[in-house]
Amino acid sequence: IDIIVLLPKGHCTKIQELQMTTVLRENVHVFGVEGNSDELDEPIKAVFADVAFVKKHNLMSLNSINWARVLVQMAHHFFAYFRCAPSLDTCPLPPVEVVVPTGAAGNLAAGCIAQKMGLPIRLVAAVNHNDIIHRTVQQGDFSLSAAVEPTLASAMDIQVPYNMERIFWLLSGSDSQGTRTLMEQFERTQSMSLPKELHSKLSPVLSGPRLCSQVPRSCPGSRADPR
Repeated sequence: IDIIVLLPKGHCTKIQELQMTTVLRENVHVFGVEGNSDELDEPIKAVFADVAFVKKHNLMSLNSINWARVLVQMAHHFFAYFRCAPSLDTCPLPPVEVVVPTGAAGNLAAGCIAQKMGLPIRLVAAVNHNDIIHRTVQQGDFSLSAAVEPTLASAMDIQVPYNMERIFWLLSGSDSQGTRTLMEQFERTQSMSLPKELHSKLSPVLSGPRLCSQVPRSCPGSRADPR
């Protein structure tokens, strides 16, 4: 097995970069790529859309483009619930609020599927200044900002949370054609307003606060707060 690691140069923390670049194994190949995480995702998604190429080279992805990643994260939600629920002896089971720091929304999609399976969790999608999920939840506005804004939480510096497509599909009652139409519009125009019916189903499922983690370090109350 060969492992190919692609990291967006200048868009990871130093610790993250060292974790990836100091693995001295012959089968681990690390490449720094120009561009941000969204720009890096595009060629990866294009590769895995080429089924013949994937089969020929026996490829798989370990990020949430791969459904298996989301499947594993579903188990995390069940495990967390059983650890945090005040009691499992009541009917119905008590709800638990799960705060999910969110970039591409893979863990969020896993939580939505867990909800569909009956797990009584309330999802909170915590985002930074790259707040497309916040705007989608609050206003139904699924559109790109002018640019990715660097923050202290670099893993969340994502403008295209591609797993939202899975969430839209779940909440639309598995409407594949409708979801495809919405995502094709987003890809063409980089902007899409959720239909009112779909937006009305999104708000009860999750909330999406916008957190302060901007660079420079300007969060009120933080140790690096210049005030």
